[in-house]
Amino acid sequence: MYVDSLIPNTTYTAQAKITNDTAQNWKEFKITTLATTSHNFTWQTYEFGDYNPSALMDVTIIDENNIWAVGKIYLNDSLGHSDPNNYNAVHWDGQKWESIKIAGYGGWACRTVLAFSKNNIWFEGTIKWDGKNYTVHNNGFPLLPNGDGWMINKMWGTSSNDLYALGNGGNIAYFNGKSWQKMESGTDFSLTDIFGSSNGNIYSAGSKFSEVKGIILRKNQSGQFETMVEGDMVSKEELFHPKLYGSLSSVWVDENNVIYTAGNIMYQFKNNRWDYVKSLPENYIGGNPGTYYRGYIGSVRGNASNDIIIAGDRNTLKHFNGIDWQQLGLPYSASSDISWGSIAIKGNIVVAVGNQGYKAKILMLKR
Repeated sequence: MYVDSLIPNTTYTAQAKITNDTAQNWKEFKITTLATTSHNFTWQTYEFGDYNPSALMDVTIIDENNIWAVGKIYLNDSLGHSDPNNYNAVHWDGQKWESIKIAGYGGWACRTVLAFSKNNIWFEGTIKWDGKNYTVHNNGFPLLPNGDGWMINKMWGTSSNDLYALGNGGNIAYFNGKSWQKMESGTDFSLTDIFGSSNGNIYSAGSKFSEVKGIILRKNQSGQFETMVEGDMVSKEELFHPKLYGSLSSVWVDENNVIYTAGNIMYQFKNNRWDYVKSLPENYIGGNPGTYYRGYIGSVRGNASNDIIIAGDRNTLKHFNGIDWQQLGLPYSASSDISWGSIAIKGNIVVAVGNQGYKAKILMLKR
């Protein structure tokens, strides 16, 4: 049964019968819809950086007293001189943010972080923090022909023995706890997000931004990634037959295994078909969200289908409570130079990371 006009947190009574039941007996059953979640977040912003453009690119929440964000932060040393080795992580202990050089030396931009627990945190695919020491796990990690290694944009997994890392050029690698194995993706797009569903499917999003093209990959039953849908500069008449419109930067799956992806436009894959997320204003080809509502969507995450966050440029930071979307933190502005690169939500904690001008920026929200 699919009804799109039910009221949240309400119990409905329905009747059904099996069509080949000669007795024609109707069975009565009850359906209770999900409640809405609260838009009521308190928030605080933090900035980092003394010189050179600083930015934060990814964030992971362990609990309200243990949060990691990564990127590149250029700070002055104790004498006020520019430190040549930038910091590439910050850690929240419940009271303050501490700037950190991963593995003790820094000097490079870390693009992704993933925590399974407080003593099991992964940076940039191959670096693991156990709460006391860093160890490098690069056995078999795929390298480009020139030996430089490939840029890692995102990680996802269920444990340290089931970990995926992906990057530019369609690169995907899998770590089984002992060694890395390169996985074929069939694309050369820059892969920027990955997420797994409760039914065992794994999805990845990627784009060719210069051509306004996108792709969603799905891991098939044989264990290989294949193209699920592509995005391109299609017309309204061509949309969903079979392509989506535009770039696709993020992918997330809710508790009902509905797939959400976003970039220029936000879509969902539900009841075996793609469609707009119709609750999001101006979210269609020909809509005009930029002036009044939102910019490009770079990250989608949620707790459930009634508790979703989107983040992007122009200070786009919206929460869906099951009925409508509301801007969080500072008001949206089409002229804002705040760009949120990644978002994380866990329970009633939300953390957005990105940059504003030359400063790295964090917005922490609590509900």
